Amino acid sequence: MIAANQSYAIGRPMVNGDALSKLPASQVREMREGFQILDRDNDGLVNRDDVVDMLTNLGQDASTTATSQFFPPGAPQTLPLPTFLSTLSSLLAPLSSQTELINALAAFDDHDSGEIDVGELKDALLHTAPDPGERGVNAREIEEVLGGFVGRKAFGKEMKGSGGGGGRGEVFRYREWVGGLMGGEDKNDGEK
Repeated sequence: MIAANQSYAIGRPMVNGDALSKLPASQVREMREGFQILDRDNDGLVNRDDVVDMLTNLGQDASTTATSQFFPPGAPQTLPLPTFLSTLSSLLAPLSSQTELINALAAFDDHDSGEIDVGELKDALLHTAPDPGERGVNAREIEEVLGGFVGRKAFGKEMKGSGGGGGRGEVFRYREWVGGLMGGEDKNDGEK
């Protein structure tokens, strides 16, 4: 197994292992669980067939074109757990902390409900100038990020006095989204 992992490391650039140590234990645990779900035959490796099966089950594009981003030609066609964790952690480590994300999104939450108006959030994201050297986001990218965490606003006490009867527009459940992104469930207690 060590030889397989070493040859794999030669085929793909290894990522700084320090990124993994910067993630909360709950997030690393969820990443391990995700790997176990992908590893259908429990051989300790994820291959193209594993990814195709998962994408198909999720109703996503499972074509060779879609999976080539995970397994490029000329690179090893298997992914061991350490490389999976290193790769994901290098992508997640630069993100703001759970508390910072919650606080930033809470600025749009007028009722402290854990939900924000999708239209208002999209408008802010589409019309805020990006930092120098960064590019702005487009509507498709926003839809992809919000996907699965958008629903209809329920009638409730926050609707009273909203003028004009309010609306039952779409809301983004940002606390759930941050919990899913950062690992663990939202317990309304920050990042402890």
